[in-house]
Amino acid sequence: MSDSPRPDDLPDAPTGYAALPPGYAPGGPGAAVGHGATYAAAGVPSKGVTPVRSPLRTVLAAVAIVAVVAAVVLAVWRISSPPVVAQPEPPAPSPTQVVPTPAPSASRGSAPVTADYPAALRDFYTQQISWSPCPDNTKHQCGTMQVPVDYADPTGGRFTLALRKAPATDPPKRLGSLVINPGGPGGSGVEYAQYSSFVFSPAVRAAYDIVGFDPRGIGASSPVRCLGNPDMDLLFSDDPTPDSVAERAKLLGDVDSVTERCAARGGERALHMSTAEVARDMDVMRVLLGDQRLNFFGGSYGTFLGAMYADAFPKKVGRMVLDSAMSPNQTEQQEMTYDIQGFESSIDAFIDWCVARPDCALGNDKGSARQKIVDLLDSVEKNGLKTSKPGLTTIGEGWVGFSIFMCLYSDTSWPTLNRGLAQAFAGKGDILLAKGMSVVERSASGAYAPTTYLQAMIPVRCADWPRMSSDPSLAADQAKAKKDHPLWARMTGELYDNCRTWPTAGRTPKGTTLAAGAAPILVIGNERDPATPIGGTKQLAKDLASGVLLTSDHDGHGTYYAGNSCVDSAVDGYLLRGTAPSDGTTC
Repeated sequence: MSDSPRPDDLPDAPTGYAALPPGYAPGGPGAAVGHGATYAAAGVPSKGVTPVRSPLRTVLAAVAIVAVVAAVVLAVWRISSPPVVAQPEPPAPSPTQVVPTPAPSASRGSAPVTADYPAALRDFYTQQISWSPCPDNTKHQCGTMQVPVDYADPTGGRFTLALRKAPATDPPKRLGSLVINPGGPGGSGVEYAQYSSFVFSPAVRAAYDIVGFDPRGIGASSPVRCLGNPDMDLLFSDDPTPDSVAERAKLLGDVDSVTERCAARGGERALHMSTAEVARDMDVMRVLLGDQRLNFFGGSYGTFLGAMYADAFPKKVGRMVLDSAMSPNQTEQQEMTYDIQGFESSIDAFIDWCVARPDCALGNDKGSARQKIVDLLDSVEKNGLKTSKPGLTTIGEGWVGFSIFMCLYSDTSWPTLNRGLAQAFAGKGDILLAKGMSVVERSASGAYAPTTYLQAMIPVRCADWPRMSSDPSLAADQAKAKKDHPLWARMTGELYDNCRTWPTAGRTPKGTTLAAGAAPILVIGNERDPATPIGGTKQLAKDLASGVLLTSDHDGHGTYYAGNSCVDSAVDGYLLRGTAPSDGTTC
């Protein structure tokens, strides 16, 4: 093994932002002053001829994000990335449930879409999207739309949302629009749509206009940038596993101050970036796209968004696929349980792979492999790792734990993790740091890209989840879990509420059945997913009144169009013909 980072130790694919019309950046009335940005066109790799996972799937590691690991001082969050190539699977299961055929859209010459909306929102539901060819691909259309910053006060400020449409490649067979979200919060739907040919099957692209959008405050949609480079570096440099009262006080004090600065810099817009508000934006979008029902594909955090939309507008749900899911009804206890299950299954899969190799950094004894990683993290906490990166010549447990976790998202990153661990045991952290920096889009000079998902994490997280409970029984459960799962404990770090100083309250989970009256919603996930563990996927399918569960016996984060023909056939059959597999089917 070489100690030097190899190409696959760096970003797995182009990470430049999708090319956008000049009017996009930052775009819109009331956009935050001084937040303009220049977005370079991302290179597009050559398209493969076989229906397996394209290298471009991995570019979505930076945009299909659900939440950051607690090792970066954001408690139990995770980041999503695309899955690995699965082995050939048996044919898709026989369909048993039927979803109504999408109504013809207004764009096909049918009657205009009827919209049930408050009179105060008329200007938004009746606006026109002015589409124009995207500068990087004239076959795609780029446009913008406006939504109120505060739906309770629609005459106030506005967000301008950036959209990108990849038109159906077989117009006579067009079924309507398929709105997509890659995850996050913070992922760019515009970039997701740019690479739609690598993410959706030819049959789906033939039948649907693939429409991606940057959610309010994110990417090119009147971006809210509430964190500076020093704030984001601080989140990684603090000790995530404090061993003393003083260390814990510093950790919590730094987190509280970062949250306060985000709220102050972000202003009113930062206080209106909730998933519930994005769901309302999607209903406006549905009408403007000319669809009677919303057809939607959401990955990772996008499943949370899809579930919130379905609960708010159950009668407007068309064909909805939620890939690698989490439920808006999850409790802290359930989330912790799922996190442990997901992490344990993923690290075990990596260890099984590694110890079978002659060059495994952990040796060939599976029984001692975990403890070697625990010992490494303990050593890093005390001594750090040396790197050749300017400004980060020594990194601590925050960067190292985060980077290890990111390598578990796809088995294509397992060789990188193996080389990174080998280098770390020798006291150097270049390979692991390169991986972590690529995920959060931090340059060697210390500048984070304007599009990094970290900018969205605090505003969305603090709006979407209730404040952490102070229930002593929960604290006791957390302490026991950390004792019983020492590697998970070090990867997760201190469990605390990073929204304590946010000025508004979080959402209160409904705690009952979601989306009563909606058409069947297909919920899919891998059995061994470290980011959105299968427990959360199964819970969402159960919480949705019409949820249909399809699981894949594979590793990694992301299930559809990842090489599992059984999953692909089932999802395509649902999107194209409205037939869903039997609930509980496993591919």
